[in-house]
Formats: sequence, C-alpha cells, structure tokens
Amino acid sequence: MTALRLLESLHGHLAVLAVAALVHPAITLRRGRPLPFRTKLSVGFATLFSALAFGSGAFIYGDYRRLVKRPLFHDDATAGLFFETKEHLAFFVLCLALGGAVVAFAAPRDAEEQRRLGGHLYAAAAALGLVTLGLGTFIAAVRGFGSP
Repeated sequence: MTALRLLESLHGHLAVLAVAALVHPAITLRRGRPLPFRTKLSVGFATLFSALAFGSGAFIYGDYRRLVKRPLFHDDATAGLFFETKEHLAFFVLCLALGGAVVAFAAPRDAEEQRRLGGHLYAAAAALGLVTLGLGTFIAAVRGFGSP
C-alpha cells in the first residue's frame, strides 16, 4: 500500500466520521435550548472532524491531482466532473459546519432561533457531506481499489 493510498484511506475514514458526527448537533440544536456540555462536545467534534477531513483532502490534493485526477478525466469524464463537484461540496460542508459552530456557541442563552439556525446549518452540512461521500465512493469505484 503506497503512502498516498494510506492517506487517501485516512481521508475517507475521517470524512465518514465527520458526516456521522454532523448529525448529532443537527438534531440537538434544532430544539433551540441552551447548550449542555454533551452538545458543546458534539458541536466541537463535528466541526473538528469536518476540518480534519477537509484538511487531509487538501494535504493529499497535489499528489492526487498529479497522479489520479488527470487519468480519471481521461478514463471517465463523468467521474472527473464528479471529482470536481466533490471538491466544492467538501468546502461547503466545512463552511456550514464552521458557521453552525459559530452560531451555536455565540448565541446568547435566550436566543433559541440562533441555535435552531445552527442546527439547520449542521443538517445541511450532514446532507452535503453524505452526497460528498457518495461521490467519493463512486470515484474510488471507477478508479479501482489498489490503483496508484
């Protein structure tokens, strides 16, 4: 297993964890109640995993672009376009998670609507993250496991 393949696998696993973690604050924040400790933790972990997944993708992007992206476009233009879409959606997921965290933590104790907005931002991040995971899985299937 090459180093790129190992980093690619780590990136994928972090993305799965991020999407799973984004669901909890999406559910708990929609109630609008002040944040108990466990919700603060879930907001923090969801945002952290989203940032780690995005950061790991950015870390391998140079090698990935050189070794995988061009051949992917050559072999299957649809998969190449899905890869482009996946990159942009991943950025939106990170932005939505960061926005949800800011709204949730900055909301005054009596600002239920702000916390609900944070929940909606996390729900949107989770939904887009799920689409991003689907695209990533499709791209990996087209590319074939074990390819450089």
